[in-house]
Amino acid sequence: MSREHVKNSKEKNYILLAVLFYLEYRYESSRTATTLQTSADDRGTTRLLLIMWFMSLIIAPFWILFMATTMSVVAGWVGLVFIVGGISLLRWTTFVNPFYLRTMATTDDHYICTDGPYKAIRHPGYLAFLLAWVGFGLVTSNWISFFMITVLMTWAYILRIQAEEQMMLDRFGVDYQQYMNETYRYRKSTNNILSQ
Repeated sequence: MSREHVKNSKEKNYILLAVLFYLEYRYESSRTATTLQTSADDRGTTRLLLIMWFMSLIIAPFWILFMATTMSVVAGWVGLVFIVGGISLLRWTTFVNPFYLRTMATTDDHYICTDGPYKAIRHPGYLAFLLAWVGFGLVTSNWISFFMITVLMTWAYILRIQAEEQMMLDRFGVDYQQYMNETYRYRKSTNNILSQ
């Protein structure tokens, strides 16, 4: 397979994935268009996530176009599985949680959701997006692109989780603290990262 053919193939994958993320964004935006609110509790994490999204989408095609592939074809297929898994988890999350919003906000009738994936993990929505982004990095079949995307998005979502958990603690107090003690963030060892 020629290098030019590889580049063209990767460009098509990038376009398809960009469309996939756009459709997901449009779906969630239309679903929550009437309930989105801004909040000081956000701590600038929404802006940070948007910047990291943009940077990740720029990083991928740059390395695809100018650097030879360094990962096997299998990595691309694994990446697609991650993306589908992430979107499936997000669909499950939005189905069981009527208060799922893209922005950080609570409503007067808000309660702590403990159904579905929330029984085991506190932030399945963020985990879903992180899985999809890791998958996106794998599909690029470039180690540098994969590493940079994974680091950027993980860092952004860690800060987002810290801000959201403080908001939930301020709103629900002891009830949310008890829920935190009974569930995971992404996984138990992530607590060590978030506490640093």
